[in-house]
Amino acid sequence: MDDKAAFLNRVRHLLVPGGTFWVVTEIAGRREDTDPLQGLGISPAETETLTSAWSAVQSTDLEVLRCYALHP
Repeated sequence: MDDKAAFLNRVRHLLVPGGTFWVVTEIAGRREDTDPLQGLGISPAETETLTSAWSAVQSTDLEVLRCYALHP
């Protein structure tokens, strides 16, 4: 996705009042160095882009995954 901030802004405006946008993504650096998929995952900078404009953010880690509940 080229413009992540614009996408997230659009999602915020489409959610009904009290709605939740769920995101599940890998966390960068959680895989073994020898894993060919080791480069996947959300970086700290991308996490900031994802979470900064929401009124409430909850997250839970599940091994290599992180689940976000984002509320406008």
